[in-house]
Amino acid sequence: MPTALSEQTAKGSISRRFNLSLLAVYLLSILVCAPSIYIYTRQTVYAQANTQLGLMVDMVKAIKDYIAKDMRPFFVKEGLFHSAGISGIVAVSRVAQNFKELQANYSIRNVSDNPLNPANKPEPLENDLLLRFRANKTLTELKVDGIIEGQRMLVRTSPIVSAKGCLNCHGDPKTTPEQITKEYGTHSGYHYREGDIVGLDLVGVPMADVDAIALQRSATAVGLLTILFGAIFITINLLVRGYLISPILRITTTAQAIAKGSLDQPLVIQRNDEIGDLARSVELLRRSFAQLMKRMKKGPG
Repeated sequence: MPTALSEQTAKGSISRRFNLSLLAVYLLSILVCAPSIYIYTRQTVYAQANTQLGLMVDMVKAIKDYIAKDMRPFFVKEGLFHSAGISGIVAVSRVAQNFKELQANYSIRNVSDNPLNPANKPEPLENDLLLRFRANKTLTELKVDGIIEGQRMLVRTSPIVSAKGCLNCHGDPKTTPEQITKEYGTHSGYHYREGDIVGLDLVGVPMADVDAIALQRSATAVGLLTILFGAIFITINLLVRGYLISPILRITTTAQAIAKGSLDQPLVIQRNDEIGDLARSVELLRRSFAQLMKRMKKGPG
């Protein structure tokens, strides 16, 4: 039977080294995997938001083009007035209201610090963006990550520049169509000047909590790695104990017995590898000593 000291020595020299090596690989995998997943997740979330943002911007542009090319010429030709049929901005606002009922987390807004409709007043982030466009009139578009309508969004915005046709509804309230003044009054949304930046076209798509998602996925990956390495750890320990430690302990016990003169217990390990060769060598040594001891007991003769 293996002694406690020999078993402890064998475990310390072989099993412990395997365990420490496996632990080092596990820690290295986590150090590499967790930050990589975190970075990849952030990039993925932003890429998805950018894709959605591009689709939303194209939709808004398509609505405005439709009003400009199809609806407005008809109303002008017929001498009719309908704000949503003449103004692309009004049409987009009406579509945005309906869209909001279907997709509450998305935002399509036309904002101005001098709006006809009080609902179009800018929020703090929107006001900052408006000031940036006015400070640098070469800017044609901005994309930022911020809070709009109480939630974090990836926002794409461009300035609304007052054109000559805009003055029909936003010039002097005295000459503005009665439908406009009747609906919105005469206190806000007027006295625009051609070429002024009067507001923003803005589209926002919801940004999930990127950090939370990234940390959650990283934690999941670490958990899976822990389970995987735990299974490997147990398997390797069983294999090491069965294929290395136990045979070595048997060989060691036999060698210790030979050293003490106990030659009666044969060593049988049926393996065709280095441990098998070592076991056969020790067994051959035991037999040789046993035969020598028998001859010595018989004496010369």
